[in-house]
Amino acid sequence: MTTKMLIDTHTHIADPTGVDKIILIGTNLKDSQKVVATAQTDEKIFASVGIHPEYSCENWEKFETLARQPKVVAVGECGLDYKSSSNHNDQKIAFQKQIEISQKLNLPLIIHSREATNEVLEILNQYQNLRGVFHFYNFGKSKIAKVLEMGFFFGLDGNLTYEVGLQNVAKLIPLEKILLETDSPYLSPEPVQNSPNRPKNVKIIASFLSKLKSVSLEEIEKITSENAYSLFNF
Repeated sequence: MTTKMLIDTHTHIADPTGVDKIILIGTNLKDSQKVVATAQTDEKIFASVGIHPEYSCENWEKFETLARQPKVVAVGECGLDYKSSSNHNDQKIAFQKQIEISQKLNLPLIIHSREATNEVLEILNQYQNLRGVFHFYNFGKSKIAKVLEMGFFFGLDGNLTYEVGLQNVAKLIPLEKILLETDSPYLSPEPVQNSPNRPKNVKIIASFLSKLKSVSLEEIEKITSENAYSLFNF
């Protein structure tokens, strides 16, 4: 599958202007209801339902019902955030519940991890036949082989344009395992760092990645879009 336009696989802004598709990310039950409803209004918008580590879920049955709705293509963002004030044990329970729902419904996971790399990987290792993406990949070089072994994709965001460490990491990741994200309205790339991020800025990330990888922008567009189609089954 080839496409002339890019896909923003992780945004909190429902604006598909200038891109082929976007995935709106749910962070709690109410937010997930909203993104599912929004996805029904535009052919370019898809949804992922999730309980971010900073939140809890009051009704898992309702969450699973949401995950079964049309145009829901993933579960997440979910995972662990040990910089958050929320209870770490509660985070683990919610993470595991979402993994189980993703497996039950054959949906990929969108993983959020902050200061909890080893714990996230330990939990994922308890399951088989998982697939998904590590959103805002920040595990460094040492975990690239492990993520590849698990079959997960690497989500790269606007900070790629200004963080030298991430640039060095990205050089080592196969292009066939990269997804482009904006995380709008956060993580605006250079040269628009002082403005709220938008899905259309995924092209800035793609352009930077093309120079970093020494391949054409057209090749970046083609392969990262194929990756998104493969994982999310649009």
